[in-house]
Amino acid sequence: MPSSGSELNPASPRVLQELLRKHGIKPQKRLGQNFLVDKNVLQKITAAAGVTPADSVLEVGAGVGALTKILAEKAGMVTAVEKDRSLAPVLREVLGQRENLRLLFTDILRVDLQALFGNERSHANLKVVANIPYYITSPLLFYLLESGINWSLLVFLVQKEVAERIAAVPGSKKYGALTVGVQYHAEVELLGTVPPSVFFPRPQVSSAILRLVPRKKEGSVETERLFKLLVRTVFNARRKTLANALRRIAPELGGEKRLQEAFRVLGLDPGGRGEDLSVAEFLLLASYLTK
Repeated sequence: MPSSGSELNPASPRVLQELLRKHGIKPQKRLGQNFLVDKNVLQKITAAAGVTPADSVLEVGAGVGALTKILAEKAGMVTAVEKDRSLAPVLREVLGQRENLRLLFTDILRVDLQALFGNERSHANLKVVANIPYYITSPLLFYLLESGINWSLLVFLVQKEVAERIAAVPGSKKYGALTVGVQYHAEVELLGTVPPSVFFPRPQVSSAILRLVPRKKEGSVETERLFKLLVRTVFNARRKTLANALRRIAPELGGEKRLQEAFRVLGLDPGGRGEDLSVAEFLLLASYLTK
């Protein structure tokens, strides 16, 4: 059972500042430490993930435990990873002792996710719920999505600008390699924005809640390799036509003739811009060139 310390509400600005002062902690900008101090936003995040006792949840960036506490009250098991070990006494005071919670003080990008979750059998659903430090958003997303773990759902609070790029549509200014890379792995839904005022200290930008539902992987390893090569090449040459952008890597794609054949068979305009291609079209092109 939780200790009496679990009655603390770290989502209260006053309580949070008292906790930080008590333990001599100052939020570190280099670690992207902007702590959520709005219970409504915390509830929206957990509601977006639909957390139930049947879920085993990974939280990235436990911070002072505001989100961790709510997750532990709803999920069957919570694994919270926090890089800043100096926050340990705060987390112990906020969370108390919980049988369904394990705290890991390490860099999430160094965690062996297969060792942690690869043999998970005690819960039906594996989910990720996190208020992501802005500076590791992209590498963290791909680390999780490419981990081989069968996540059922991922919900993140991220910088609004990054969220809009991830959820962008083909042909728009914000549509890019990040968009295609994430949407290749998952269906993306932008659920709403969050103002800087709900954080302490306040960041200079707004945030947004993203929900990702992983897609079932289809195609070979070679198809995925070509897909990534096509995306990277096209968005490194945004102003060029599709044909011109891909001409320099034509030998890796089976030659110029094979590339033109693919455009014709798939109905793709070689004179169009590569950034107008949808994720499905990039994947079709990669699949065709793999044959």
